[in-house]
Amino acid sequence: MDATTDHRWLMQYNIVNLVNQCRRLIRAEFDESLSLTDPALRHKLAHYAGLTRSQGMQRLYGEIRLALLELEGEDPPLTPSANGAVRLYRGQPVETRNTQNTKDETGSVQRQRKGLMYRGHKVAQG
Repeated sequence: MDATTDHRWLMQYNIVNLVNQCRRLIRAEFDESLSLTDPALRHKLAHYAGLTRSQGMQRLYGEIRLALLELEGEDPPLTPSANGAVRLYRGQPVETRNTQNTKDETGSVQRQRKGLMYRGHKVAQG
């Protein structure tokens, strides 16, 4: 997709009708209001269609996809990023939870070996 928003697909009455039905179902099931002017509307519709248990919602999204294929053709394939999403805090990369859990596990193992101390006396063995 381009950096500019392309809403030509929303100029088709039948597609807008299907999108509005999907928006109503999403609002009822997920309590999330989607706007027609949202640049990421197509991605959000796909996201909620993947999460829903409603076959009606999945059918509506399938009809939208077919209409878009007829109107615009195939979507360009998405290329995943090489390093994935790196979390930043104040411009610095932040460790993921997986690495923090391994540190916590090794720390708890060391604490268990060392024993529990209370006021300078060992009170429990690890």
